[in-house]
Amino acid sequence: MRGTTSGRRARRSLAAPRRPTIEARVAVHVRMRSNVTLPHPRLFSTTCGKRSDNGRHTMEPARKLSVPSQPSSADKARLFADALGSAKGGHLLVALRGHPDPDGIACALAQAHIAARLGVAHTTIGYCHELSHRENRALVKLLGLELKKIRSVHDAGKVDYLALVDSLELDPELTDAAGIEILTIVDHHKALAPPKARFVDLRLDAGATATMFVEYIEELAPLDVDIEEDRRIATALMHGLSTDTDDFMLARAADFHAAARLAEICDRELLADLNRRLIAPSAMDIIARSLSALVVRRNFAMAGVGFVSEADRDTIAQAADFLVRREDIDTVVVYGVVGDRTIEGSLRTHSPSVDPAAWLEQAFGHDDKGRAYGGGRRDKGGFRIPIGFLGRSTDRTQLWTLVEHAMRSALLRQLGDEGPTTAILQAPPVQKREE
Repeated sequence: MRGTTSGRRARRSLAAPRRPTIEARVAVHVRMRSNVTLPHPRLFSTTCGKRSDNGRHTMEPARKLSVPSQPSSADKARLFADALGSAKGGHLLVALRGHPDPDGIACALAQAHIAARLGVAHTTIGYCHELSHRENRALVKLLGLELKKIRSVHDAGKVDYLALVDSLELDPELTDAAGIEILTIVDHHKALAPPKARFVDLRLDAGATATMFVEYIEELAPLDVDIEEDRRIATALMHGLSTDTDDFMLARAADFHAAARLAEICDRELLADLNRRLIAPSAMDIIARSLSALVVRRNFAMAGVGFVSEADRDTIAQAADFLVRREDIDTVVVYGVVGDRTIEGSLRTHSPSVDPAAWLEQAFGHDDKGRAYGGGRRDKGGFRIPIGFLGRSTDRTQLWTLVEHAMRSALLRQLGDEGPTTAILQAPPVQKREE
């Protein structure tokens, strides 16, 4: 046995020296690269534990890091109610930004419903810009909604508090809102700056703001299928969910859960009427113009559609929705001059690498207050750029030439392709000035 042991020792002494541990090699490398003194490699430990009295290393159970818990849906609803309750007995203005869409209209209606349950004496749903899309006008007409067109906060009367839905800031038209507190902001869009309100609920994992209001209603003011007003609210919310998620193609789990809660309450026949996507003759005209003026660069397309009336501004977005279905492109921008005052356009994309909000911000920049001219989410975006004194021009052909050149230059620069452009067929016809 002794001979065997000594032989093992001899063989062990002749064996190749052990390779240094990874910790030792890292320490040597760092010492060679700098003058930093590192602890001895033996002090590195890959286990959690401590040494006992006899010098042996004993394992301790791994410690779990505490992760701060997020407020539950019920908690958010209660915080929303606490903020909204401040308007008890007063007048609340739910201010819609821009041209109202179904999601914003439905959420404003839902907030008015909750406010009434919490004792708010009066709620006005106000908007500054036209209900230009046929579907939005149908929503208001078929549901008998009361919306007030305003140019200032005081057009709604003596307002005590403000609330925003499907938007992070007030419409720029409401210049007299200073000094009136914004109680609540509820939205699902990305914020460029922290929104300021007593209560803010911003969820990027929701496909529609309506999803969030379904949760509030469930906790604070449940809907009753036997009450006609409640059925109208459920129908509006379902329609808002559907339109903002492209018929649920872009819906998340929370959106499907919200739709399931509304399914048994909403008016199915009325919902079918709202979802009947008819195309107006004016929209077909704009689509035809976009096809005739289409410019394609690899997988990107753009089209200028000339002058568009305020009432038909949403046809620009409809043209973009149509063009993005072409199989060899994944991103399209359609633009035109709306109401002789602004250049407005819509972006649609299937590309996972295109962030509409960031893309449009890089292409068109900001106004003098630092606000981006464009914005968007996931697969769609929009922009609005004032043309200032140029709108007074009586030579509309020359004005469109200037706009077209500026827009194409900005878009091609964003693509990194500033070569000459050639439109398919011919340039869009210039619409006659409307009296």
